[in-house]
Amino acid sequence: MNQPSLDDIRLFVSVVQAGSLSQAAQLTGVDVSRLSRRLTQLENALGTQLINRGKKGISTNELGEQFFIHAIKMLQEADTAIDSIRKGLARPAGLLRISIATDIAHQYLLPVLDDYLVSHPDVRIELNLNQEKINIIQDGIDIAIRVGAINNDNAVARVWQMVEFGIYATADYLASHGTPQTPDELHQHKIIAQTMSLPWHFQKGLQSISITPDSYFGCNDFTITDQMIVNGLGIGKMNKKSAACHPNLVAVLTDWHIATQPVSLVYYKNRGTTPVIQSFIHWLLNKT
Repeated sequence: MNQPSLDDIRLFVSVVQAGSLSQAAQLTGVDVSRLSRRLTQLENALGTQLINRGKKGISTNELGEQFFIHAIKMLQEADTAIDSIRKGLARPAGLLRISIATDIAHQYLLPVLDDYLVSHPDVRIELNLNQEKINIIQDGIDIAIRVGAINNDNAVARVWQMVEFGIYATADYLASHGTPQTPDELHQHKIIAQTMSLPWHFQKGLQSISITPDSYFGCNDFTITDQMIVNGLGIGKMNKKSAACHPNLVAVLTDWHIATQPVSLVYYKNRGTTPVIQSFIHWLLNKT
């Protein structure tokens, strides 16, 4: 026995309510011959006749009458379920938990977050400032915003931004300690390093160099290491967008390229259609 089609059930109800195939055809826009075939298809799927067809129209038999009553209720429930999803997409509500690194939050998320909250008044947001590796499900996170490649078969990663990096120091620091001409010369300097960004990879034409310098100061947060560089305490890798906000910084090793890194919106596969998650992702992707 085949599974009955919800569309066929809807047509069956329309025919019973209309009282004839011709009248139902006018109301539904489905021609009479196709309506008849779909009703036969439904009856075959159920394994029994539901409708008596005659010259004066149609009538339901005893089983057809019972099925009609239940079908009406079922279609109402289906319409309610569909309507609830549409309303949820139009006006998402509930708590949204986001995990994001402090520097990415300040530079990319916070400038647009207030617009999202104003546009979605029924959504509440809880920010978890953390760039360590997390388990989205176990840690109760809806969306993790992360820099770099994402390797997780159970998660979806949608690229939101691309981050460019460079090596920076203040003019005063360079005047006192000299300006490095190659990545290897960084070993002679006071390195300020975001520990999770090591090693540093450089490319110049066909030449590639990777270094893991001993840090004069290390921290797992770019916000703090950036400030140490801005304060003139050493030299280090910075987001170019962040560095541009500080006119006292000088870019060095500019003829060496540091790979651009994606900032991705990461969420569990089975939760991507949740209205509040979907609304936030679409909002951010449109703010790129």
